[in-house]
Amino acid sequence: MVLALFKRLLGRRPKMPRDQITRIPRAVRKATEPQVAAVQAALDELAALPGLADIALNKRAPKGFYAAAARFVAAYDAYVEAVSKHMNLGTAARPGTPEGFRCCHEQPVGVSGVEALLIYRTIRPWRDFADVAKRLAELGEAQFKEIQQRHTGKDPEKIAMTDAAVEDGRLAFAQRGDLCPLLDPQTHRCRVWDVRPNACRMHFVTTDPAWSDPRDPSFARVTARNIRLPVRQQVALMQIEKRMMLGVAPFLNAGLLQMLHFCEGQTIPEVGEAPPRFAADGQPAPKANRNNPSAKKFQKERAKERKRAAKK
Repeated sequence: MVLALFKRLLGRRPKMPRDQITRIPRAVRKATEPQVAAVQAALDELAALPGLADIALNKRAPKGFYAAAARFVAAYDAYVEAVSKHMNLGTAARPGTPEGFRCCHEQPVGVSGVEALLIYRTIRPWRDFADVAKRLAELGEAQFKEIQQRHTGKDPEKIAMTDAAVEDGRLAFAQRGDLCPLLDPQTHRCRVWDVRPNACRMHFVTTDPAWSDPRDPSFARVTARNIRLPVRQQVALMQIEKRMMLGVAPFLNAGLLQMLHFCEGQTIPEVGEAPPRFAADGQPAPKANRNNPSAKKFQKERAKERKRAAKK
């Protein structure tokens, strides 16, 4: 295990642009201390929520969880933008944009449990959610097969993330040319931009964006700047994830499908929150049309019944 990690760190050049290591200059780290403090404050808010471990038990998030999670990703986004400004990355291509959508071939990307919950809550009410979920499953299975067939260990189900099979399988899968199911195929814009994975939020491509298509002959020449969470904040996020005890898969596709299976096709509402209603076909239940005469009549009758009950 240690030898494999040593070889990976010193003997293999990362094959995927998101794996490239970017060292943040000391002066930039100093200048962005306020943004880092804001990220830490958001993580502290999440960590202080009571009942994080209860998510796995009762399929309910603590009250205020999603707002706190949204503040965390917004704070991280502010940090990324501040660092990118100091490092003059304003013209770099970004995943999920028309200029950088070819980066979205490099998927499924990594996610934490907090990110998976936030993204799942966003996409579950989509009208085309069933189609998106089907595509997530297809691509997740295809990627796993690419990794599994390159694994040389005895147990095909036990593959370490540092295994060369993971790196080689991810590259082979990306070279299939499939785009992320969360990307709008017409506009080439990310449909979950505000809650997109941190692995996409951090990624800046400084070479020709066309090279980011893994099928391009120049893909191996892509140069990227990846503005990751600082180490202390990475550890804090990992600790929150451990306390949640959900065991979310580290890749986007599998993580979202785990959420779907875990809550049996519904959502994970907060404590005290009424869960959204879904019809038998899985679509969001239509809201009552209060302008409809029959609906108005029904409301009046219900009001009369409540008055009679109150008098009794």
